[in-house]
Amino acid sequence: MKLLEAQQRFSKLEQVKNAYRSRDIGLLLDERGEKLRSSIRRLIDARVIERIARDLYWHPTTAPTRYQPIEEIAALLRFGCICFIGMESAASRWGIISQIPVDRLTVVTSGREGLFCTPFGSIEYIHTKADAFEITANTIEVPDSPLKLATKQYTVAGLKRARRSLDLIIWEELADEQ
Repeated sequence: MKLLEAQQRFSKLEQVKNAYRSRDIGLLLDERGEKLRSSIRRLIDARVIERIARDLYWHPTTAPTRYQPIEEIAALLRFGCICFIGMESAASRWGIISQIPVDRLTVVTSGREGLFCTPFGSIEYIHTKADAFEITANTIEVPDSPLKLATKQYTVAGLKRARRSLDLIIWEELADEQ
C-alpha cells in the first residue's frame, strides 16, 4: 500500500483510536504476513506510527482524541485481560489522597504484572487474583476512558491487599461514604 493512502486511513480513525496492535494495522491496510511487517517498518520510518511496545503502535495526532493516550495504551497492552484503574491512580481520582500521580498510571489486571515506559508516562500493572464477578461489582464505567475505575472502598482495599503505602490517604474522605 502506498504511504499516502496508509496515512489517510490512519487519519480517518484518529479521533476514535490511536493505539494499534499489528493485527489492527493489518485489518486497516488489508495486509498480512511479511507484506504487513514491511508496511509497518515503512510507516515507522516515515513517522506515521511509532512503536510503543512489542506489537503495539501509536499514531501521533494533533487532533483531540477520544481517550487519554496512556489509558488507551494501557488497555491494549493487556488486551484480553480484565483491567481497571486502581491503587494510587484511583485514590487520586477519588480525592482520597492529595497527590496527583504525574506521568504514571496504576492499572490492576488479571494478567501479568509489569512496568511499561511510554512517551506518555509509565504504566504499572499490578496483578489481582480477584475474579471477574468481584471486579465488576467493585468498579465503575468512566466516561471517555477505555478502563473502568475502582470504587473508593475497593481502591483502599486494593492498597491494603497489595501492601502499598496508606500514609497519604485522607481518611475523612472515606468516612463521609459510610
